[in-house]
Amino acid sequence: MNVQLTEKIEVIFKSTLELICENGFHGTPMSQIAKKSDVAIGTIYHYFPSKDKLIIELFCYCKRKINAYIFAEWDSSLSYKSRFFIVMQKFCVFYLENTDMFSFMEQFHNSPYLEMSKNSWEKQLNEENNIMAFLYEGMRMAELRSINIHILTSSCLGVATSFAKKIIYGPLEFTDDNLNEMIEIIWNGVKQQD
Repeated sequence: MNVQLTEKIEVIFKSTLELICENGFHGTPMSQIAKKSDVAIGTIYHYFPSKDKLIIELFCYCKRKINAYIFAEWDSSLSYKSRFFIVMQKFCVFYLENTDMFSFMEQFHNSPYLEMSKNSWEKQLNEENNIMAFLYEGMRMAELRSINIHILTSSCLGVATSFAKKIIYGPLEFTDDNLNEMIEIIWNGVKQQD
């Protein structure tokens, strides 16, 4: 993909994120996205044949951004527990620094788009889902309890997401102590029992 095309799509995604955060899925028509992006509506339809396709692609884009942030500068020489803490810290910090993506992801997971889009993105995201792969690694290493991966993922990311909500919407204040205490609680719940 050429640089100009990539930049144009990035602008479309960022504009769509802002508008969806302000107006929701149904309150964000393609014409508004085109205007905010300063891109012709025909250009948007060239890359995304429908608003549904744009929203599903935006979801995949957000997932790639999260994975890239969390696993950048990855040090596999650290203990699994240390890496677990880093993954959870970065997951929370990413959402706290990118509240537009957080809001979008929350809306997406609680909308018909999730079910409607499974065929489109499930295979692609499963191949790119580094967090899930990291949790599988923990089970293989006998660091984490060997349980259904979806229960394990919910136990980790569900608590971390709830923690981020409490900070974004109140009443919890972000501190390193609060973050580490939350991760310690998750770790104690999912680690392999002695």
